[in-house]
Amino acid sequence: MLLSTPTLLLVLAYMQLALSSNQNSLHGIAYISVTTDNMTASTQFYTQVMGGMLVPDLAFTFSGDSHYYRMFQKEILDARTQGVDPAQLGVPDIRDKGTYEVRGNFIIFDNSIIQLVEYVEKSTSSVFDMRDRRTSSAYIGAAMACFWVKDDVDFNHYIAELERRSRNLGFDQVKVNRPVTVHNEAERLAVPEKQLGITFDSGPFDGLSMAFFKGPRGERLELNRITKTYKYYLGSEYCQRQGVATALLNNHPDNRWKKAAGVSGQTYGIFEFAVRTDDLQKSVDFYTQVLGTDLVRKPLVGVGLQGDDVENMLFQKEILDAESWGVDIGQIGVPNISLAGSGRSDLRFNLFDNHVVKNVEYTAGKSLSDPKFNPRYNWSSPAYINNMHVAFFVDSNVDLNKFLQNAEQKAARNKFTEFKINRAVDVQTLGASVPAAQYSEEFTDGPLKGFNYVYAKGPAGEQQSFVQFKGPAEAKLKSALLKYSAVNTAFKETNPWLKKEYDAYCSKYSSKPVVG
Repeated sequence: MLLSTPTLLLVLAYMQLALSSNQNSLHGIAYISVTTDNMTASTQFYTQVMGGMLVPDLAFTFSGDSHYYRMFQKEILDARTQGVDPAQLGVPDIRDKGTYEVRGNFIIFDNSIIQLVEYVEKSTSSVFDMRDRRTSSAYIGAAMACFWVKDDVDFNHYIAELERRSRNLGFDQVKVNRPVTVHNEAERLAVPEKQLGITFDSGPFDGLSMAFFKGPRGERLELNRITKTYKYYLGSEYCQRQGVATALLNNHPDNRWKKAAGVSGQTYGIFEFAVRTDDLQKSVDFYTQVLGTDLVRKPLVGVGLQGDDVENMLFQKEILDAESWGVDIGQIGVPNISLAGSGRSDLRFNLFDNHVVKNVEYTAGKSLSDPKFNPRYNWSSPAYINNMHVAFFVDSNVDLNKFLQNAEQKAARNKFTEFKINRAVDVQTLGASVPAAQYSEEFTDGPLKGFNYVYAKGPAGEQQSFVQFKGPAEAKLKSALLKYSAVNTAFKETNPWLKKEYDAYCSKYSSKPVVG
């Protein structure tokens, strides 16, 4: 039987939806993990300041040999090579007979989750306190999470209210950089409210506002407000991918958690997770070829970004640190991208189902052919305070271990030899061949029953993890998402595409916009 044209188009649309939302068995980003030294304070910041919702049923404490190797295998092997105690490389002893355990919380936002993790001594509850005073986001492997501020909020006022509410709750470290040059805290506070953020009002970035700051434990955070031309082009990417964001929904219900946080809770959740890379093209190829992301097309790319306002906004804290410590900014990972400087920044967006992973590269010269600006830390452990990493959401209907094995093999075929997945057992070399069953080990009891995970290192050495929610853990997560009115492609109840809720917004893209 021949199908009518409207029916055929509907069938094709649903086929495309199935392919998009289940591409490579990934449902986008499950969560962004943040290592903290104060679980109570961090939970308070992300709920009472940023407007997220704590999920008490998924609060966890665990330890064991399997977790020790899954989290820290690279660092354990590095310690053996160097002949030192793994603790010197940032590895708490969370083995069966070890002295530390892992504690954590999950906090729901509109389209993503923040996972807070701390490593605590069992006998004293003292936190495993490893940190570095260098905080620049330009170090290779450094990561940053970006919150998506609502369209109808004045961006500069949002920044002022974020700082005010943070101070009132005791988070004095939360200080948003200014786009103008300042020499001390008094000058930073004296900048008028109308000058707190950067807003582009022309060109392909028309309608984009941005600001950068450090979270309560020193984690790198960003704010974006996206309207006008920028939102139009970004919207076309979401519609083509059939990704989910409440920013693209009409009359999406607010909730009591965002309302209780006041102005600073007025976000659409997460816009991006940024990762600093030493090879921009290789990182983009990894995310597209191995993890199945869609590369966001021009003009939504950053090419040769520089200027005094950009440098101040990105690195003001570090510039002030350099002055205070009596060192050159380059010594603490700050590229010279001022208007008179010699550096440049380039970036690309990789769109998953719910938000983007942004790859960022810095060049010590005005041309991409110039030498790269690639400062590196001397540590890689996820237990360092303010470490951040992204966790990819693997479909509950697939075998996670086989998925991981296939991903590693696919990466090797595409010559991404730096991508290494930890094992749940001890091995002699990173990425050693083991049976698929030894990649991970599902929780069989406790609040995380049905949850599974494993850590990996990406192409630039960035921390990653792959996670799966099944059984009770999946039921708890879905219930929390529905309670918050969050969106997610993992469940039919949380996927607005299955309810045709994006039809009105995406109808403006019936003819594809011309992009360079």
